[in-house]
Amino acid sequence: MLFDSKLSELGEQQARNARKQAEDLDITNIIVSPFTRTLQTASLMFGANRKFVINADVREQLSNSCDVGSPPHELASAYPSLDFSHLAERWWHEGEKDHRGISVEPHEVLQKRVDEYAESLKRDGIHSTAIVTHGNYIHAMTGVRADNCQIVEFKPL
Repeated sequence: MLFDSKLSELGEQQARNARKQAEDLDITNIIVSPFTRTLQTASLMFGANRKFVINADVREQLSNSCDVGSPPHELASAYPSLDFSHLAERWWHEGEKDHRGISVEPHEVLQKRVDEYAESLKRDGIHSTAIVTHGNYIHAMTGVRADNCQIVEFKPL
């Protein structure tokens, strides 16, 4: 039971490898899920000096212990240059717990969250933006089963 897990050495290498591809894109905004592994990925892909907007709406579907996040004060301590003040103390899914004590997020709850966020991207005219998120979230938004650190283009209709 690993909670809010960090990137492995392989994950770090995958993020560094994706940096070149990310540099070739016209990215002006970077939205990042508050999980430690996405914060690390964003820093490795885009550089720690870039401004990241932390948004729990793009978090992973809670299905395992690694999908239980860290409270904002712990994240702020680990990443003092980032703003976590807008996050709830428990910004990940809360619900009925399974036999492991994990509040598994039903797929329909994830899909509703994804659909609402995609609609907000359209409504607000968001473009030239990277969203550093997770596999289940990407699949729910695009239908693509992405590899780790794969860049997937999303064009809201």
